[in-house]
Amino acid sequence: MDVYKMSFFLKRVSLPTLCLQFGAALFLLILAGAVQATEIEPENLMQRCRAELMPVIEKSLPGIEDLWFEDLGEVNKWLAGSDNVAGFSVLQVGCWNRKNGIVPVQLELYSDSGKESRRWFKVKLSGKEQVLLAKRDLARGEPVRSTDFSIRLVDCQSLRREVVRHLPDGMIYQLTCNLRAGELLPSKRLQPYRLIKRGELVQVLIQQGGVKISTRGVAMGNGTLKDIITIKNPTTRKFFQARVVGSGKVVVIY
Repeated sequence: MDVYKMSFFLKRVSLPTLCLQFGAALFLLILAGAVQATEIEPENLMQRCRAELMPVIEKSLPGIEDLWFEDLGEVNKWLAGSDNVAGFSVLQVGCWNRKNGIVPVQLELYSDSGKESRRWFKVKLSGKEQVLLAKRDLARGEPVRSTDFSIRLVDCQSLRREVVRHLPDGMIYQLTCNLRAGELLPSKRLQPYRLIKRGELVQVLIQQGGVKISTRGVAMGNGTLKDIITIKNPTTRKFFQARVVGSGKVVVIY
């Protein structure tokens, strides 16, 4: 542009107008850069997805250790195909199928424009859980305790049946099948050990203050450890409640 044309242009366009136009253009450039900066790269989005999903899933699966994602399924394709992704949140986590490792999760995706979309996905997890193994050969009907078993972590998908993962200390149980040393303890093959049989004459302990009295009574029902059963006084023929504390022993409760 020559000097004549430049002077003519400046005469027609005032300086304030030029400043306003320049300011508006600069604002639009800054705004466009800010919008572009809020977009999350697909790789970073997947990392965030894993990081935010894991705590929620761990909370819904107490007792499962060494959890990690094997496959996020359609999540990757869904996030990569969405424009202007600003973030997402985990809405719900379904029940985990330990056999195939699949757990359903519901995610909500939102963009810079405020648009939201929700969808359920199936993701695959691997994890380990605590199980009990027999320390020695155990016979059917034999009284067993937590000390008769060792603890081991195994892959959840390797378990083909329900097994016992914990036994309270002090409790007594019995098996309904034989169990060899090193075998898993099946939950359907374990039941509380019967310490008292119905009609059995049992030792009755009466504790009141610092006084302790021992007498005899007849059990009116079967009882396992810590059970409360009815006892009959053979002399007075009165009935009272007592807690099972051992084989053939009960303590009167008031």
